[in-house]
Amino acid sequence: MNDDKMKRLFEAAAPGPTDEQKERMYRNLLTHSRSEDTKLGRKGVSARRSRFAVMAALLTVLLTTTALAAAYRGLDETFLKFLGPATPEQAAYLSNGAYTIDKQVANEEGTLILKQAIGDGNLAYILMDFIAPEGTALNAARYRFENPNTTTNESFHGTGFKLLDDGNPNDNKISMVMSVMTENSLEGQTARFRFTNLQEADPFPGIFKTVIAGAWEAEFKLDFKAYSSLYQPNRKIDLYGYEAVLKSVSVSPISIALKIESDFAKEIGEAARERRESAQDEETDEYPITIRYADGTSETTGVFSGLHLSDLLSRQILTIKTFDKVINDKEISSIVFFGAEVPIDNRTSAAE
Repeated sequence: MNDDKMKRLFEAAAPGPTDEQKERMYRNLLTHSRSEDTKLGRKGVSARRSRFAVMAALLTVLLTTTALAAAYRGLDETFLKFLGPATPEQAAYLSNGAYTIDKQVANEEGTLILKQAIGDGNLAYILMDFIAPEGTALNAARYRFENPNTTTNESFHGTGFKLLDDGNPNDNKISMVMSVMTENSLEGQTARFRFTNLQEADPFPGIFKTVIAGAWEAEFKLDFKAYSSLYQPNRKIDLYGYEAVLKSVSVSPISIALKIESDFAKEIGEAARERRESAQDEETDEYPITIRYADGTSETTGVFSGLHLSDLLSRQILTIKTFDKVINDKEISSIVFFGAEVPIDNRTSAAE
């Protein structure tokens, strides 16, 4: 860590940790300070004895008041690498919102360790490890559970799994992030999960097959702090030639979600499918958004990643956009959706 980035982390305010968290943070800091390869979106830390001694003494004093304390209190290093925060301030913010689950479910088929969760208004990420019996190599390109049965207060759950690089690709342990997309935030809700049959596959379009049959159940509260900033433009829009109203836009570092109302939800859905079919690309985003940044640049979601849900009875359409890495919402100036531009107030940004 260079001096500039260390200073920036120290200057970001954060609530103080408990005594147990202080002890764990101190151990982590000692470990990370010794490693030249440790990264938190910054350069490696020198392991020279004199610099290590100074850093250890300084960090011990500052642990109770700094954003660095929050970062080590919150997010697992593998989780941080998956999220890819844009700045040290954003890393601290993401860590402040994280919740430590610390649940372990073991049987003869393997051990499932549920570690941490973060989330916003429509998306939750859950970090987990799976340890197979000794002698089993988990080294495929993709992994998932065949049937992640999820029970919360929500009526619908869209789920998926992402294999993470844990640094040991040929052992019997894997790390994954499970995504759970819902109509409303899971913040504070008690969730019950039943995971069955670990499956593996080659890179897409490889077919998943069961490699370890079994079931693992756990119940826990999702006490993360939701990141989203909500905007309610209530703007009339033309959606594939049909009248609709853009009711809300929810922006966070991990997703952007839009809620639309229309008496023509069915017709809009059919028109969107025709657009995808005409493009001859199943990954085409049927409801693209353009993200405009403060520096004048912009990007449009041409490939769909996330969830799209239409409720014909309530006449509501929900589309959630997820990203390979977290977005720097502090730099967003507006979101454009089918001609409607929604200004984004950076003062309520998650990165601040």
